[in-house]
Amino acid sequence: MDYNPISNFLDKFRKLIFQKDALKEQVILVLSQVLGHSIDPTIVFLKEGIISVKGSPLLRSEIMIHKKQILDRLKNDYPNNIFRDIN
Repeated sequence: MDYNPISNFLDKFRKLIFQKDALKEQVILVLSQVLGHSIDPTIVFLKEGIISVKGSPLLRSEIMIHKKQILDRLKNDYPNNIFRDIN
């Protein structure tokens, strides 16, 4: 029995997952640079162009203060990716 078609099918999903992880790393890098401190990757979520951060109220307030700067930087640094909002 030939398992190659199954392998090719699963490779498509593997590539999508790696692309999403790379995109999340880019967002975390920009957040860290703009805010001036490191961001825990487990509190950042991406879904349909919306960046969600599930951190402390202080962190979330700081992100909202710099929201426009973060979105502008992401747009300039990564023009192929569309980030619409941060919440």
